[in-house]
Amino acid sequence: MDPVTKTYVSIGLVVLAVFEFWAAMRIFGRKGQPSKHSRLILRLHRIFGYLFAIYFVWIAWVCVDLMDRLADAGRPIDSRAVIHATLAMTLFGLLLLKISFIRMYRNYRPYVPLLGICVVVGTLVLWGLAGWMFLILL
Repeated sequence: MDPVTKTYVSIGLVVLAVFEFWAAMRIFGRKGQPSKHSRLILRLHRIFGYLFAIYFVWIAWVCVDLMDRLADAGRPIDSRAVIHATLAMTLFGLLLLKISFIRMYRNYRPYVPLLGICVVVGTLVLWGLAGWMFLILL
């Protein structure tokens, strides 16, 4: 996959992140009586969350392959790529931490909403640093 295609494909990750944020805010961000569609939205949030994780791993694999091909071609890794990779690994760690707080470490559940917001904002920043900036440089 070439860098331009990867950039456009990764927009799907941004769309999933924004949907996840919308679903979480729709369910947990409101006071008062829950919506009549709360169970459906929560189920969609869970399904799309796992889809987000799989999509994230796939895009990361594509990025690692692209960096390997660039290194074989003799092109050094620039600072933007290092920041991009570091932020991606950090976001994936936060996502795994969020899922583990929900599934295994239930005493830490109050931190889950903040971790979710960090993952969404981080995904937007990550795509902005890599995808949007790459498209501007073209």
